Amino acid sequence: MKIRSSYSVVFFILFPVLCQAQDLNIKTLMNVNGNNVQAGEFMRMYRKSKEPEKALDIDSYLNQFTLFKLKVADALNEGYDTTSSFKTELNGYRNQLAQNYLTDSEMKEKLLQRGYQRSLIEINAWHILIALKADASPEDTLRGWKKAIDIRERINEGEPFESVARGTSDDRSVKINGGNLGYFSAFQMIMPFEDAAYSLKKRTLSMPVRTPYGYHIIMVTDKRPSKGKVRVAHIMKAIQPGDDGKDEEQAKNEIDSIYSLLKNGASFSELAKRLSDHKESAVKGGELEWFGTGEIISDFSEAAFSISDTGNFTKPVHTIYGWHIIKLLGKKAPGSFEESRSLLESKTNQSYLNSLSKKSFVEKLKKEYHYHVNAEAYSWFVSHTDTLIIQGLKLYDRSTLPDGIIYSFADQSVSTKDFTDYLEKRASMVVTKDSAVFVRQLLDTRATDHLMNYENANLEKKYPDFRYLIEEFHDGMLLFEISGRKVWNRVSDDTIGLHNYYYAHNNNWLSKEGIEAKIYTLISPDAEKLLSSAFNKYSQKPDCDELLIKRFNTKNDTALFIKEGKWFRGDDIDMDNIQWTVGAHPVSLKGFTSIVTIKKVIEPSPLKFEDIKGEVMTGYQEFLENEWTGQLNKKYSVKIDNLVLEEVKKKLKNE
Repeated sequence: MKIRSSYSVVFFILFPVLCQAQDLNIKTLMNVNGNNVQAGEFMRMYRKSKEPEKALDIDSYLNQFTLFKLKVADALNEGYDTTSSFKTELNGYRNQLAQNYLTDSEMKEKLLQRGYQRSLIEINAWHILIALKADASPEDTLRGWKKAIDIRERINEGEPFESVARGTSDDRSVKINGGNLGYFSAFQMIMPFEDAAYSLKKRTLSMPVRTPYGYHIIMVTDKRPSKGKVRVAHIMKAIQPGDDGKDEEQAKNEIDSIYSLLKNGASFSELAKRLSDHKESAVKGGELEWFGTGEIISDFSEAAFSISDTGNFTKPVHTIYGWHIIKLLGKKAPGSFEESRSLLESKTNQSYLNSLSKKSFVEKLKKEYHYHVNAEAYSWFVSHTDTLIIQGLKLYDRSTLPDGIIYSFADQSVSTKDFTDYLEKRASMVVTKDSAVFVRQLLDTRATDHLMNYENANLEKKYPDFRYLIEEFHDGMLLFEISGRKVWNRVSDDTIGLHNYYYAHNNNWLSKEGIEAKIYTLISPDAEKLLSSAFNKYSQKPDCDELLIKRFNTKNDTALFIKEGKWFRGDDIDMDNIQWTVGAHPVSLKGFTSIVTIKKVIEPSPLKFEDIKGEVMTGYQEFLENEWTGQLNKKYSVKIDNLVLEEVKKKLKNE
């Protein structure tokens, strides 16, 4: 009693806190042009933008978020969301995203794991088929079952499986393989067959297994670890179906000759291109795509996997298609579950496993939404359905149709009248003569579609994360479209505007200040005094340089160096330290006595458009962005609830 009271106190203390946390997400943080923006959306976007271990100023991000919402408001105002292309792309994204919410994820994961575990095992099995149509009558089905049981008994009593198979199996390939399917792995057989094969122990017989093809008696003779995948090249000499032996002999002689050439060092690729009868691979030097056990005929596959080292090739191998020489190009072991996941999902989606996952999901929806079938109405449909109605040759007698509904769930229901119309429109689509099967299958189909559509329509209400993702994609598309028209496209397409921007702002892109100068450097003892004296003596004469060279340089020694050219700010730190005025400047350059004579100072001037087009485009884009931002702030109102903002800041800072 005391414990219960304590729990009650704790609950009532925590309840307001829990409610506040939940309520904050749905509180309105801001209103942009009449549209409310919830705090939850802002916090979600903030968390996505925040880099790990790095602070992100909330006020700064609020400004970015507000501008984002203003741009979206502008796009909505201009009708970007009403175009057919926008709606098509948004619906496509929603449909794709919805698939993750319209499946039993737990069931799907179990099926993927089961498929992966099976893919790690290869099975060698034999089977006998008793052919039976999928829509066989109960009488035919029973006859097929009894026949399968009789065949199974013969094998159990000691008759060899192969001889029984050759005498009884309706599988046409039995004439070739005697009922042996060779090795196979997951997803390579129809699923009921695979389920039975993987459940059997070695050398045991299955009970009759029903598939759309009929009944199967299965015997597993071996189970081994998966060999993974192999990639090979081959040279083939074909044998025509129904050959009387002449083609066989010729093909064998030709493949033996090719084998001798290979043993003597001939190029496998070149021989394949010239001599292989498998034209599809011959053009590629005989190379085939990667394959695993069961993906290619067993004789070929087993021979390929038996090659030990890359580059080695087999002796001639016989298959039902002819003779082959197989060269190993590579092997790889089975991948991990995560590495195989994509392939497993595609295989699952293509198999009846997908329907199992969907069926499991629908059953969960039925429980969640309290799905209920009106038993009285259901019984009426079963008792009033005959073969003519099933075949679409007759309509129901509506005079005796009970009023009310056939089923209901949540706030949905389907009337008996609507269900009658549904059955009549789909008559002849269910292959059966049984009225109960007809009504049950179409009721399941109708209810399943109804439940799935209802769930799909309510995903935004049911799953906040789904709603946020759709809204994020919706707003992102609008931002992309309107930014393209308002900014990005103008930068690339509006050449007049771009040039006008350049001329108005070309002082932002100036050339460097420079000088036209000549440097005199003397390498000599007492250089400063000698150079200064000689320069003062000859500097006013037209042949100054020649006189200085004659004064300091001899045939065997060069003491004076003269360099003339242009220098710009940043090119040379010693030159940058000189006062850039016209005239002579005694300096020390790199530790040597020098005199720099500046003839002309080159003032900075606007660079040519062609030389800085990329920078101009960047500047123009920023200009257009700022111009647009100014227009948005004037055009649309933004109201922020500061109390909610403080709650948001407090929550984000405490995370």
